[in-house]
Amino acid sequence: MAEAALSDQNGMPYLRLSTAEHIELRALAETFVKEHAVERPETFEELLGELAVYAHRLPERLRAVLTEFRLTGRPHGGLVLTNLPVDETAVGATPSDYTAVPGGAEVTTATAVLLLIGSLLGDPFSYLSQQRGKLVLDVFPIAGHEEQQLGSSSASLLEWHNEDAFHPHRADWVMLLCLRNPDAVPTMFAPVVDLKVPDEQREVLFEERFVILPDESHTAAFNSETTGFDANSRQADAFARIQRMNQTPERISILSGDPDSPYVRIDPAFMQHGLDDPAAEQALEATIEAFTACMKDVALTTGELLIIDNKRAVHGRRPFQARYDGTDRWLRRINVSADLRSSSGRRFGAHGRALV
Repeated sequence: MAEAALSDQNGMPYLRLSTAEHIELRALAETFVKEHAVERPETFEELLGELAVYAHRLPERLRAVLTEFRLTGRPHGGLVLTNLPVDETAVGATPSDYTAVPGGAEVTTATAVLLLIGSLLGDPFSYLSQQRGKLVLDVFPIAGHEEQQLGSSSASLLEWHNEDAFHPHRADWVMLLCLRNPDAVPTMFAPVVDLKVPDEQREVLFEERFVILPDESHTAAFNSETTGFDANSRQADAFARIQRMNQTPERISILSGDPDSPYVRIDPAFMQHGLDDPAAEQALEATIEAFTACMKDVALTTGELLIIDNKRAVHGRRPFQARYDGTDRWLRRINVSADLRSSSGRRFGAHGRALV
């Protein structure tokens, strides 16, 4: 039933909500907002349990597709939902820096939609080392970040990767809801099922011979410049842990699990290539070349949600010319865990889901 509901666009599965489902989903989100007196999107951080219960009231066909995707990752390690209730004309201007706090009725409703869908898949969470543990993050270009390996870059290619690949408790799913994308800037996507490397090198990828370092968005220096942080807090503990990961990184495997349907863990921009291990270095380079060769472009439009199985696919973004005039590409993003209990004792923050 679930797969039959999907269409294929350039090898990417899409589920288009019907007009009736679109109306039903908007009504559900607006009812949640009204019943819980949500005046701004940040309030959702106090209502995660209620969102999880409400998620079971999503349209039945949507629940069926999401459940199949949650259980199997099929058909392709990624899924695009389209015709979700988002009105670009009502969301306001695209933010310009990380201190912005987007609000208004339409952004609040769109955030409810994102969190309801995420709460059916699993448990939304954040990192205390990233924007003070903020649960819902915004992706938009920031002046001065043009050439950096950050979601806020623009002029340079955001190299493909698994989100937070360095972290032992990285997301199972990453969800990107498009509020605005007037220039059709593509998100790059490739599932591990399409990865073709020689068998001898594939075997090496299953061995713990590789190193991934934390990306810049998790460092104390970057956060100090953007959102600030309290040096006498759990957040400081989080940055200390990130620093230890940089100084004494563990060796990990790129592939793991079922050899016929493996999980993938890779972030070439933050991986050590001089491993003093020629076989591992060759396997890494072959993997980078193979993933690059099978990369797909997914240009999201307003009201489209890209769900990435973060352990079965990689993603990135093509370069573009930012205008910084309030009309640039703007996505809302959440991380979702299939097993929140695995991080027990390491979650803090106001909503209790900010990982250290």
